[in-house]
Amino acid sequence: MSDFPLGQTWVSRVTTASPSDVPVMGVDPSPLPDKGQLTAVLRELSLSEGAREMVRRKWIRPAEGKDKVSERGLALFDFLFSHVERRPAFAMFKGRRLGDQRDLIEEISTMAWIAHVTDAAQAQAPASRFVSASLSEDFLRKLVKVSVHEDGPQRALKAVRDIGIAVVVESGLPGMSVDGASFHAAQVGPVLALTLRHDRLDNFWFTLLHELGHIALHLTRPGRDVYIDSIDETVGDEQEAEAEADAFAKDGLVPRDTWLRSDARRMGSEGSVLALAKQLGIHPAIVAGRMRYERREFRMFTDLVGIGRVREFIFSS
Repeated sequence: MSDFPLGQTWVSRVTTASPSDVPVMGVDPSPLPDKGQLTAVLRELSLSEGAREMVRRKWIRPAEGKDKVSERGLALFDFLFSHVERRPAFAMFKGRRLGDQRDLIEEISTMAWIAHVTDAAQAQAPASRFVSASLSEDFLRKLVKVSVHEDGPQRALKAVRDIGIAVVVESGLPGMSVDGASFHAAQVGPVLALTLRHDRLDNFWFTLLHELGHIALHLTRPGRDVYIDSIDETVGDEQEAEAEADAFAKDGLVPRDTWLRSDARRMGSEGSVLALAKQLGIHPAIVAGRMRYERREFRMFTDLVGIGRVREFIFSS
């Protein structure tokens, strides 16, 4: 097994930097690695399918050399740590699982994905400047109503871009379990990213509104926080911001009072779901997804949640 040819300049950059100067995964920054640890980590990362996928997508371009694993590792490091002044600090990934539940490969893949999202957002910055008042109840109500159109997701993302939020749709890397992310970069403004990991209308609309909730409630100005969200994960008491974004999404999609009084909530029949969707002027997938989530019955209404109805329109635009 060959070692990585680690140049002392960039080894020192990591091993001697203060935690606030270096991207660190997780809620509690861990001690910075020494050269031996960094070498081992880079080799493991370079052998991962995520690193290979980054090469295929041309995010990283390994130099020609005898040891392709080494070159891939060095290219990955340069990608992650270059232009750090233009990217979120990654000091805290909000809303993620507790540290001992995370996997190193998944975390680095997520970090690389966010780095690419940031670069993509800067390359296609919105023409309009975002102001918080743009995310009004009226805007959200009109946004959700476009769900009735076959190309509703495409229309929705355009509407979000039009109010000054950078939108990036980028599939996750192998091993990632991420649906969406949001942060506020000084050079771009608010950024909203989606992976479309689950190609379903109910997941698309909830994730979109959830990330808009973070932007409206927690990301009104540039900062270091990056919210990384997996809809599959259960929100704990320590994740108050995630609970707030969930409530923002639920109430934005179906007003709370309407939901509490609805036959759909009480009866859970297909007819009641369709009736509520018609009453609100929204796609039935939104109501069906709410029912599935609250009852934890994910086999119900499979014909209503819009399976395979998102990627086709988003990636054809």
